[in-house]
Amino acid sequence: MNPSKLVGVRELIVKYDIFFIDLWGVIHNGKKIFENAIEVLKNIKNHGKVIVLISNAPRPSTTVKSFLLKMGFDFSLIDELVTSGDVTRNYLEENKIKKFYHLGPDKDRDIFNQNNQLSKSIQDCDEIICTGLNNAEEEIEIYDRLLKENIKYKKKMICANPDEVVSRGTKLEYCAGKIAQIYSNLGGEVLFFGKPFISIYSFSLDRIKNKFPKIEFSTRHKILAVGDNLKTDIKGANNFNIDSMLILNGIYKDYDYNNNFDFTNLCKSNNVENVYSNFYQKDLKW
Repeated sequence: MNPSKLVGVRELIVKYDIFFIDLWGVIHNGKKIFENAIEVLKNIKNHGKVIVLISNAPRPSTTVKSFLLKMGFDFSLIDELVTSGDVTRNYLEENKIKKFYHLGPDKDRDIFNQNNQLSKSIQDCDEIICTGLNNAEEEIEIYDRLLKENIKYKKKMICANPDEVVSRGTKLEYCAGKIAQIYSNLGGEVLFFGKPFISIYSFSLDRIKNKFPKIEFSTRHKILAVGDNLKTDIKGANNFNIDSMLILNGIYKDYDYNNNFDFTNLCKSNNVENVYSNFYQKDLKW
């Protein structure tokens, strides 16, 4: 069954108290902020609602905040920013005695703190922390070969970004989720942090509970999740038992629906099963 097409978020503003909104593909495309999305944030806040930006960025929210500030984002428009990097870092802090091998670019090393021990090889580590490709221009086959060579060591992989792809401007790039998928297919054990896994939603609610003591956080039907990815944003909302809205102008921007949007067809073409969304928009608009 198709989700309902919305003219604007204003149709839902009375129904929900908390909005979990994805960043990449909904608020920005990696290069610019979407003006229509900013208008939505302003109006949601003007109605006294709570906005939490939830991102699968494999870096601490402080780093993502700096990135958004460079694009001119106004943080007075939201109440909290939570990343899968925050959840992963929390795990790292709780497992200080372990030795980790980092699979990902050097810029992502801010996910670690001074108490974490880093290994120079997969063979010598306790667990692998995957934040993405070492270089966005690399071929994914490089990681297929690397993981095949090291699967014999049976190390658990911690995936700090379950996204398989992200849209940067007009180009799709592989993310940590793609590497984790390869590792899992080889028989490796993977622990994911971020959407669609419920830990990031529980983590997010814990962050805002003290700020808004009058809100009933156990009432899931008052929360709406907004995102552009069926496998993470929408599936995550389903897993957490909250309503969702799919944005089509993110990773599915090349999907040709010509006002005849077929949700089932979109799911099939992206190999997604047992997922449903309540609403959809092409772009996030008020």
